[in-house]
Amino acid sequence: MAKAGAMILVASLAAALIAFAAAPPAASFTPRTHSLTVADLNDGAQAFNSTFGSGNWSALDPYVDMVLLNRSQHVPQRMKTMLYLDVGMCSGSTGPGRNEYPFPDCADWPADAFYAQPGHPERLLTGQYAGHILQRPGNPASSAMRALTLAAIERALGNGDDDLIEFDDSAPPEEWYGRLCWGAPIPGPGADDCVGAPGGKAHGPYGDGPAAWVRGMRRLIAALPRPAVISGLAGYSGNGPSATAALVAESPNAWGAICDSCFFGGSAIPSNKFMWSGPVFRARLDGALRVTGAGKNVIVINSVVLDTQARARALADIMLFYAADRTWFWQAPCGRRSHIRVCPEAALTFYQPVAPYPSRSRDLEVKGGALVREFAACYAAGRPLGPCASVVNADPYSDQPLPRLQHEYAHTLRITGDSLCVCYGDSGSVSAEGPAPPERLPAASGYVLFR
Repeated sequence: MAKAGAMILVASLAAALIAFAAAPPAASFTPRTHSLTVADLNDGAQAFNSTFGSGNWSALDPYVDMVLLNRSQHVPQRMKTMLYLDVGMCSGSTGPGRNEYPFPDCADWPADAFYAQPGHPERLLTGQYAGHILQRPGNPASSAMRALTLAAIERALGNGDDDLIEFDDSAPPEEWYGRLCWGAPIPGPGADDCVGAPGGKAHGPYGDGPAAWVRGMRRLIAALPRPAVISGLAGYSGNGPSATAALVAESPNAWGAICDSCFFGGSAIPSNKFMWSGPVFRARLDGALRVTGAGKNVIVINSVVLDTQARARALADIMLFYAADRTWFWQAPCGRRSHIRVCPEAALTFYQPVAPYPSRSRDLEVKGGALVREFAACYAAGRPLGPCASVVNADPYSDQPLPRLQHEYAHTLRITGDSLCVCYGDSGSVSAEGPAPPERLPAASGYVLFR
């Protein structure tokens, strides 16, 4: 996610914030024309004006439900706002490894607002961003960290009436994928190690562990003047779902959670199959199920993947926890010419699941081992497609039989292009008449099935 300080949120559909309901749609039900979408529009006002016509922001309305913009751009008064901050991996505007645009600016924060190597309070836990920006994970168990964060939010809210507050990189250090060091390493282009850090590569324990992180974050969220959005569902420590899932599910003032680059494998198929299967996949799925089951929102970010096969595979995963009023797609690589960054598969919506909402991934398993979720009413751009299903083989090594489902399916999803908007030089489409599903599901595979 872009670390741009304060950012702006547009919610164009009021239904996006209604409570999740497990009951089937009423007879008068009207499906969405697309699944809920978030667009990070960092192309700039000049690019938008040259594409849509000056100030013609309504061109986004048919495709986008939330719009994020840099606050320095011109924003119509009808837009609501969200405050972005990163105290999970905090940076400063001065000193080695400075960040030109930190928010909040942690350069002068005291050492006890962060994690430090046991026995060496001067060796703060440090990571790197973009190879040259030094970051320090804020320790929410510290009263200093919480007080400074709240003060920074209060100052920022004085400039506008933000509706939500997003915490980026928000997970216990035990779940952080990047390399962490005890003390500051030597920053530089391409730097990804701990050379120069006095304590070298960092290993736990970090403070009093993830439980202390959760308690501190819970206190911080409760004190916020706006609901929180926590970006941390992608975290993984080898012990099940990220601590973020429980934090969001159990915090009344939490709006939802973000799973950054989850379920997309990071690149085209086959890439790293363990991002598509095994315990990492299970942990992220279980986290998304817990958050959604608690009536909160889940935003899934696809930041890099244009490969249509990989995106179809990811959609099969997301359908396992999908809820029409709670699942959001942030699809940054799509819509590169039109600047409407929404992939064509967002046209699909799924209603009337044939089984109660699952509480964990194990609830989705059927005979043979596959994970399955069926919907009685599926749509493309509001057009009925009949029933559909997701079938996923989360085993990274072995194939599995295609399970017997409530309905018979003869086709798989086919995606073409990289835009929901067939406009301004972009194009894309989805088809419910793709090839037949295989009789056996290959390892680490998944399919969206149609009749």
